[in-house]
Amino acid sequence: MGRLVEVVKSVFTTRTTAPGKAVIIHSKASGNVDRTTELYHLPGISSAPTPEDKAIEIPLDGGGRVIVATHNYRLEISVTAGETIIYSTDATGGTKKAEIKLDTDGNIDLNGSSKKLVTHAELNTALQTFITALNANLGTKLDGSGTPGALALNIALSETAKVRTS
Repeated sequence: MGRLVEVVKSVFTTRTTAPGKAVIIHSKASGNVDRTTELYHLPGISSAPTPEDKAIEIPLDGGGRVIVATHNYRLEISVTAGETIIYSTDATGGTKKAEIKLDTDGNIDLNGSSKKLVTHAELNTALQTFITALNANLGTKLDGSGTPGALALNIALSETAKVRTS
């Protein structure tokens, strides 16, 4: 049967004979018993709980134990049915610092929803349409030579490959 423990601190290190580094939780169990336990995460997710967070410690067959979940009661992160929120805090766990919210309408909000992101393709199309219209209205160079001139705009360097959408 599992037990609830309180996190004292988290470190990223190798524990005893483990094959590599992991988040290790130093905690206090009932009766102020000191514990050192490895935190198990879902694949692709890693986090380090902050002091005073609560953790669920599960014993393993053959001895030992692992922590499988933690919770921070100091912050109220409101989530509705079907939503997922990923967030980080300061080192004390008392202040939310960043948030990614996946809502039930298919939106992804990064630190809120008050601003909209612009994608490279749509911005490029709008700017090229503007340049075409501007060139059609100008017709000649501004130096008075009468030779038709064309403005050009290249925003290729503004494209990011790390933040993407569909």
